[in-house]
Amino acid sequence: MEMNTMIFIVFLLFMLISLVRMASLQRQLNELKRDVERLENGARMPSNASVPLTSSSSQQYASSTSVTASSSTIDTPPSELDQELLSLLQKDQKIKAIKRLREARGLSLKEAKDYVESLDR
Repeated sequence: MEMNTMIFIVFLLFMLISLVRMASLQRQLNELKRDVERLENGARMPSNASVPLTSSSSQQYASSTSVTASSSTIDTPPSELDQELLSLLQKDQKIKAIKRLREARGLSLKEAKDYVESLDR
């Protein structure tokens, strides 16, 4: 009886951890979708923008985001992450903004720095 209880508890913990991780991934996916929509509306990207992001295409996406971020924010409101980054920039915390972006999107240091600098303009 004790063994079944332990297995059940481990299973419940695994499910809880999985749900938390899934919620985090869903939030990141929603942020990426908003960014893609903003890029499509602001930069009129070709129709292949709906192709799923692979590691190489995510790098291309990140670099194109840094180029078009300042022009596309005129058309659409900034995402929650962009608002957080702008808030950090207003407090002269550029390094924290870059770090936060890297954590949220998994970008390289250069990609995150370029993106944050494009928001600062």
